[in-house]
Amino acid sequence: MSRAETPTLTQPIRDRDHVRGPDDAPVTLVQYSDFECPYCGDIYPIVRRLLNRVGTRLRLVFRHFPLTQQHPHAQQAAEAVEAASVQGRFWEMHDRLYENQDALGQDDLVRYAEQLDLDVNAFVEELTAGVYEERIHEDFLSGVRSGVNGTPTFFINGTRYDGPLEIDALLAEIADVGGFLDLQQSIEVEDQAFRETFDRSRRGAPASGEAVRDRFSVDEIYQRITATADEDIERSTRLLFFSGLAAGLSVGAAFLARAALTTAYPQNPMGIGNVLYPVGFIIIVLGGYQLFTENTLTPVTLVLTRLASLPQLLRLWAIVLAANVAGAGVIAFLFANTAVLDPAIAETASAIGEHAMDVSWSALFYKGAFAGGLVATMVWLAHAARDTLSRFLIVYIIMILIPVAGLFHCIVGACEVLYLVFEGRVAFVAAFTDFFVPVVLGNTLGGIVFVALVNYSMTETRRFPEHSQRRRELTWPEWIFGIRCWSWLQTKMEESPIIGEKKRQYER
Repeated sequence: MSRAETPTLTQPIRDRDHVRGPDDAPVTLVQYSDFECPYCGDIYPIVRRLLNRVGTRLRLVFRHFPLTQQHPHAQQAAEAVEAASVQGRFWEMHDRLYENQDALGQDDLVRYAEQLDLDVNAFVEELTAGVYEERIHEDFLSGVRSGVNGTPTFFINGTRYDGPLEIDALLAEIADVGGFLDLQQSIEVEDQAFRETFDRSRRGAPASGEAVRDRFSVDEIYQRITATADEDIERSTRLLFFSGLAAGLSVGAAFLARAALTTAYPQNPMGIGNVLYPVGFIIIVLGGYQLFTENTLTPVTLVLTRLASLPQLLRLWAIVLAANVAGAGVIAFLFANTAVLDPAIAETASAIGEHAMDVSWSALFYKGAFAGGLVATMVWLAHAARDTLSRFLIVYIIMILIPVAGLFHCIVGACEVLYLVFEGRVAFVAAFTDFFVPVVLGNTLGGIVFVALVNYSMTETRRFPEHSQRRRELTWPEWIFGIRCWSWLQTKMEESPIIGEKKRQYER
């Protein structure tokens, strides 16, 4: 979009606006923001750095844009800031809320008012009466008319800024608009030094080690994994399902390669058929598909730090597992009911499946647990790798251990036993209860215990400013039930006559 097409600020700066900086500053930065928005929390320290860096040449104007559908505490937090403003403490309350985004309930707001030595009784009365609702709504409407559709949104001298929300990009734009030659020159020098020292992805995960450029520390690997987990958790059901379906179809390559190579060299005592077993996993990892056993590691990191809830984790697992099995089932059906496999290869494929069904329930569970640990280890090391060749070798070397050691992977195994089901040699219920259930449980437990918890305990830094501020730490009820479910339960409890009466008695 050209500058001429970029939305402009429709509501001029007024006396009622909240301003930091001199009125005659050559550059005015208008910010539409939401106190519960994690991205606004992310930008808060950047804005402070901008003010410190540019000094009296920059004026900051703050306007409310609470996204109440996504952030249930945003409206009341905005009203709390307005209530503090009447008592001359707007910016102090503004800073306090952004520094404590995980605690924006009414009790928290009252506590902040006490800490700022406000008239707490007046503060609470104004919040209860909704005195500032219209004031905030006016800010919101002015943002809508100016083309604001999310937070944070900035306008620099009346023109919406659509660049990266990063200190160097914002500083460069301000220097350009204001014609600040000294800043422009210093940015060029600092930008070169910065790029030589830090490379980071869109979600803040390091792309190179900070201490040693070609090697990541444990904390840096952990940060890269949390960035991946953040993307996985936020994916829609449709994207998760079709990515999982692609992974399920890809494991058919492992089943086919193993059966074909074993048939081609039947007398080989070293189990040469296992050589191509990792091919399906190589396709999945390099292709970025969703595999259930990979997701026993990455989302768990968010759950361990209470940045994601248990229902979010279970939703992800359920969608990916169902999609993986569906894809593996499609491949097994095609192998069993078409002429894709030569008769000799088909017989070998049946033997592979029958071997899996002959193993006891407890043995499958323990073998699955060790296989899950290997897969999760592979994922951890893949995040430590810097190039495709390294990831290829990591996947191959680790995943070939599964067939060589006689272990079982739930999705590849599902393809093997479903092949027997579609051939009519095994009942579906038996394949599910006698094979799939113990292997899934083992893979899941192995992935969590052998890697996620072990590596979690090895890290010193588990919350990263670039990432963690996008997700506030959940309360324990939110962590157990999920944010939406817990909000619904709270609403129902408040609607209960008994609880409502007790609450009214408490307030009196």
